[in-house]
Amino acid sequence: MRAKWFVLPALLLVAVALALGPAREASTQAKAPDAILVGATLAITGPFSAEVGVFKKMMENWAEMVNAKGGILIKEYGKKLPLKFIIYDDTSKPPDSQRLYEKLVTEDKVHVLLGPYSSPLTMAASTVPEKHKIPFIALEANATPIFTRGFEWVVGVIDDGPKWSFHYFDMLAQEGKAKTIAFVIEDTPHPKEVGSGSIPKAKEIGLRVVVEEYFPVATQDFTPIIAKIKAADPDIVYVSAFPARSITFFKQAIEQGVNPREFHVIHHGAAFREPAGRAANLVTGENYWMPGVKGGPNVPEFEELLQKTGIKVEDFPWAGIHFFGFEALRAGLEKAGTLDREKLMAALKDLDIQTISGRLRFHKKGENRNPNTAWQGTLNPFPTQIQDGKYVTLWPPQFATGKHIYPRPGSTK
Repeated sequence: MRAKWFVLPALLLVAVALALGPAREASTQAKAPDAILVGATLAITGPFSAEVGVFKKMMENWAEMVNAKGGILIKEYGKKLPLKFIIYDDTSKPPDSQRLYEKLVTEDKVHVLLGPYSSPLTMAASTVPEKHKIPFIALEANATPIFTRGFEWVVGVIDDGPKWSFHYFDMLAQEGKAKTIAFVIEDTPHPKEVGSGSIPKAKEIGLRVVVEEYFPVATQDFTPIIAKIKAADPDIVYVSAFPARSITFFKQAIEQGVNPREFHVIHHGAAFREPAGRAANLVTGENYWMPGVKGGPNVPEFEELLQKTGIKVEDFPWAGIHFFGFEALRAGLEKAGTLDREKLMAALKDLDIQTISGRLRFHKKGENRNPNTAWQGTLNPFPTQIQDGKYVTLWPPQFATGKHIYPRPGSTK
């Protein structure tokens, strides 16, 4: 009889435990937010707006595409969550960008941040994630000082500025045709950084640097520099400048009879090509992705996104970099399986993925060209050439969509 009294309570306890099991499991699982909130600023107005203002629509369209497939799987919640961008206009100004990132973190309570356009804005904005300890993915920003401050909450998808044209010079070395080069460099951070790597790289492959000139951003008359170039008669005139200045120099150089075997203009997208007109034909420069490049598995998705947004990457060459950011964001979230800031940041730092333009991982301190940089990405632009209005990717061979036309027909050498 006594045994029965022991059995009944035991059975009751088992029944209660079974009944409460699902409820207990649900109560221990974290409550999922309505969406993954991603904060960013863009130059919707101001001088940079012509280059990246349209990316607001591209970001919103990508979120729609992701959400149409259910969102991004966050294992902590046992389900996919929709993606939502909160985007503000930074007016192309570093102080505005910094202030708005502070708002994104403190008021909008976003989970992760994507960086603004340009190194100066990113330099200012990236102090916010370091202060608040929230993951930040830098996009169109590769100035070395961004990544030498010892910041632990900032990763950048593209490699450092001095390596900008390394693929171009590797191609020239392989061809063995060019012998001399003139450098014309805008005296601002990004163009100078590109030049700081390109000049020694040119010498390394055996090119003789016959002109090395720097000009202030306010320069309107390039005649003194052009005179030196004409006297030196180089095979290649290499222009490291933003489009507003490179087009002014280029037009004046053409008008004054400069006719090298090749003009190389580091930013030769639509902002350069359209005002240059027919003279832009066969100008080389760099881009991160162009149609026909067979990169990683997300190329069809990127092509669909471009079509949905109604833009051509030929006209907006930084679209590829923005998509690198999307790829890193999604991969980092899936790898972390949580929105916990520390775990997400650790997952981002540990990424090793194939993007539309090849392998992306983040350099640890001591791994890159500058041993003091940390968490800068491995993606570098490819040399491309304008051929009859289209951009042909020239190098490396596995990504080439056409052949390098060199020298320019009708050049003086």
